[in-house]
Amino acid sequence: MLCGGSDCLSLLTFSGFNSLKVVDPLPCSPFSRGRQGISLGEAAAFMVLEDEAEAKRRGARIHGYLPGYAVTGEAYHMTAPDPSGEEGARAMSLALAGAGLSAEEVGWVNAHGTGTPFNDLVESKAMKLVFGERAPLVPLVSTKALTGHCLGAAGAVEAVATVLALKEGLIPQTLNYRGADPECDLDYCHCAPKTTDATVALSNSFAFGGNTTCLVFQV
Repeated sequence: MLCGGSDCLSLLTFSGFNSLKVVDPLPCSPFSRGRQGISLGEAAAFMVLEDEAEAKRRGARIHGYLPGYAVTGEAYHMTAPDPSGEEGARAMSLALAGAGLSAEEVGWVNAHGTGTPFNDLVESKAMKLVFGERAPLVPLVSTKALTGHCLGAAGAVEAVATVLALKEGLIPQTLNYRGADPECDLDYCHCAPKTTDATVALSNSFAFGGNTTCLVFQV
């Protein structure tokens, strides 16, 4: 299976998001104090998904594994997530259950991390529901500060970034730090990338309309 997405930035797209007052006039700064919203981006990314035996048979270079995923729909609001964070937590927990893995095995999470004040707070709450007391020890990073929000390609771009970072033993930095937000009190890798021996990471996509997705990657 060839799986991915592409999206081109256009004036119509920008105007739509700007009318919702979710575009930050400064570069997107997820989980930081004073963040105001998204920076739009454009990209294309695709992954080849196939059975391990078939990949080995044809001599493919295997970058990582997708042992589980979950797709849920909360239908709470057209654009806003449930403020409790329960739906995001449900998606992450279901994805891990499908992969046959526990929360204790997750090294870090590639957040949806749009940089909007409400979404970043809700995703932080979801992390605490999934990881409990361990939540501050599991970095929650946003690659959207690097790429912008690529809309139809966002999930694919972030999935590729997650796999490659896992493979290289790195946790990406969340850029454009503006200072600590007391309500976002987890580890967001604001200062620098980190090296890691983690073999499991999650990639979240929490979209409009309550479309909530979590992918589990393993190397």
